[in-house]
Amino acid sequence: MLIKPIKNVLLIAALGMLAACSTAFRSDVATFHHLDTPAGERLMIVPMREDKKDSLEFQQYAAVLANHLRYVGYKATGEKDPDLIVGFDVEINDGREKLTTFPSARDPFYWHGSWHWGRYWPTAFPYDFDDHYDRVIARTVYTATLVMEVRKPDGELLFEGRAETESRNKTLPEIVPLLAEALFKSFPGETGVTRHVRIELDKNEH
Repeated sequence: MLIKPIKNVLLIAALGMLAACSTAFRSDVATFHHLDTPAGERLMIVPMREDKKDSLEFQQYAAVLANHLRYVGYKATGEKDPDLIVGFDVEINDGREKLTTFPSARDPFYWHGSWHWGRYWPTAFPYDFDDHYDRVIARTVYTATLVMEVRKPDGELLFEGRAETESRNKTLPEIVPLLAEALFKSFPGETGVTRHVRIELDKNEH
């Protein structure tokens, strides 16, 4: 028969393991616009930076945006006679140190045990709250940002939006599709408002 305090310890350990595997992507999204409802306008999608126009990486990101734009009612096209021009940029910073505090166990007893003749014998020791310390863990996090704008061919700006997230690694090819999904959630969104977007992920992917 498993003693109740040990079951509690195992439950806490299991919850800690689950928390370590995030199952959601979070992003802050802000949009500003005066767009008409999409009606099949033809789009040209180009990087905002001239040095990225031949980048295969940015061509992949352009394809991701094109899929979302088609879904909301536009038509992606080449550089010939577009109704609208979509510019975009992607960047990730050099990272910063982020401190996270984890409280230590506050059980009035510290449980310790030993194995003897194939059985586990728990022993309880009083826990001194005066010696309680929280654990502080430092880790590097990076901020990844996707910026998109929509203009008329004459240069008039109709839409600008930004989606950003914090990541523990610099894997932009994996992050950008999620940023794009966040940016297009309820597109074009309420103008002048920052939304906190949560996207559920498949647990099997982690």
